[in-house]
Amino acid sequence: MLNTIFHIDETRKWSVVISNLKHLHEWMQSNNESGVIELVVNGEAISDTIINSKQNLSELFEIGIDVRACKNSMDQREIQEDDLQNHLKVVPSGVVELAIKQRDGFGYIKP
Repeated sequence: MLNTIFHIDETRKWSVVISNLKHLHEWMQSNNESGVIELVVNGEAISDTIINSKQNLSELFEIGIDVRACKNSMDQREIQEDDLQNHLKVVPSGVVELAIKQRDGFGYIKP
């Protein structure tokens, strides 16, 4: 099982992380590899998770990638859960989410 967690905290890295996510997903599909792919968003990149953002995250949800939004980063920027795009899951702390996933054996990728 290939469980992988990606991390983005810089707005300039969106195109890279989305490309990486899609490539891993396609490879897993082509190779009958099971596993979970998750993206944790924190820092300044959290601003791109809101509704009507230039980053449309629906394509990630459609292929089964879980996207987690850091509540600490949301609070710092006064972003409410209702402001987020559909299907995002809020976690109390992006850093803690990353640590837990790594403890649980997830591979960690930060483009």
